[in-house]
Amino acid sequence: MAEILVRHAEPDEAEALTGLTRRSKAHWGYPREMLDRWADVLSISPAAIRDGRVVVAERDGALLGYYQLTGRPPHGDLADLFLEPEAIGTGLGRTLWEHALDAARRAGFDTVTLESDPHAEGFYLRMGAELVGEREVAPGRWLPVLRITVPQGDPTR
Repeated sequence: MAEILVRHAEPDEAEALTGLTRRSKAHWGYPREMLDRWADVLSISPAAIRDGRVVVAERDGALLGYYQLTGRPPHGDLADLFLEPEAIGTGLGRTLWEHALDAARRAGFDTVTLESDPHAEGFYLRMGAELVGEREVAPGRWLPVLRITVPQGDPTR
């Protein structure tokens, strides 16, 4: 089996990443009507990718997941971290999470905050994030807000 390649996304991958995002969200049982209502927040644009903080994981040319960092130092946001459904539970989420924290450190972030899907909250807590609140993103829909202090220093040492 080929290795996972983690690299910067290309603007022409926006449509493929948007499809990946919808499949990932649908994995948790959200009905199509709900996914359609969330179309704007489940989409990634070529412009967001051109900003340079969208990173993909691929194997043999197939996109398996991605993340997006936003914000300005010292506080960043993990705007997205999505996996193809078949990649959930394989360790790829951890790989992207660790890559994102290293990228956040290199970008000068001291903390990274994220709004988590309730189904993914346990993953982020296991990765060291802590629950700091919740945010109503639609009437009656609340998302956990988590934060992690970015580890400083070179993780390869």
